Amino acid sequence: MDDRRVVVVIERDEEVRSLLRATLAEAGFDVHCAATGESGLALVQARHPDTVTLDLVLPDMDGYEVLQRIREFSDTYILIVTARSALRATLKAFDAGADDYMVKPIRPRELRARVDGMLRRPRQLTVPRIVTPREAPLVSPRLRASVAPVRSLRPAETRAVAQGTPAAPPLAAARGYEHKGLELDSATRAATLGGRALQLTRTEFDLLHILLQRGSGVVTKTELVGLLGLVKWEAGPGGRTAGTRDPGRIIETHIGNLRRKLGDDARKPRWLKTVRGSGYTLA
Repeated sequence: MDDRRVVVVIERDEEVRSLLRATLAEAGFDVHCAATGESGLALVQARHPDTVTLDLVLPDMDGYEVLQRIREFSDTYILIVTARSALRATLKAFDAGADDYMVKPIRPRELRARVDGMLRRPRQLTVPRIVTPREAPLVSPRLRASVAPVRSLRPAETRAVAQGTPAAPPLAAARGYEHKGLELDSATRAATLGGRALQLTRTEFDLLHILLQRGSGVVTKTELVGLLGLVKWEAGPGGRTAGTRDPGRIIETHIGNLRRKLGDDARKPRWLKTVRGSGYTLA
């Protein structure tokens, strides 16, 4: 049985497409290539890939449209591979649901590092916490030795009992988090707000997971870059490339996307609070 990881390459340029195919195949991937947006979408639907590389300039449609359409049915990791180096293009891609962004010309080692970095992103995150001994931990038993309880997170049933009303079916206490009606299940990777399902990208889910685990503690942008497994672009002999422009801006974009999906207001936050000059915490 072939258990190799699957990648779909959506790239208009035949030479670049061949380089991507060869590099990823050498890294052990089962590679499927498409030269147009429509054929790429069909491959993603048929192959259920672990990751997708996507060019922003395609012969039949805009790459951003392809990205948005993939996000309608798949949470696969998406790496943008494009000649567009402007920060505006980068932020627009992250806003549309991309997980990482790479500017051509392609360097095979960097490509492999970026794909491996995305696939290594933790699903059960362990980060420092604010300790409140009076409350029970809300994490799986196997992590309890290293995870302390968080003051701002309470099981849904605890809130209902305190109000004297029957509890709605809560998230499992061993794997779930609740904060002001925002609920997250780390096992099923589901997030809801007031019972309404939130459509989050993988990166957005992981970011929210980190913040919920930290509770009332502040998480810096630098910590988030590391915990999310974002690969920093290295300076080459010709100087710093476009990818080295403040990685904190990428975190800001993901935070902005989360706020929009939560209906949160940065000026009067209910869920996500910016700590100026430091990072982010739960409101």
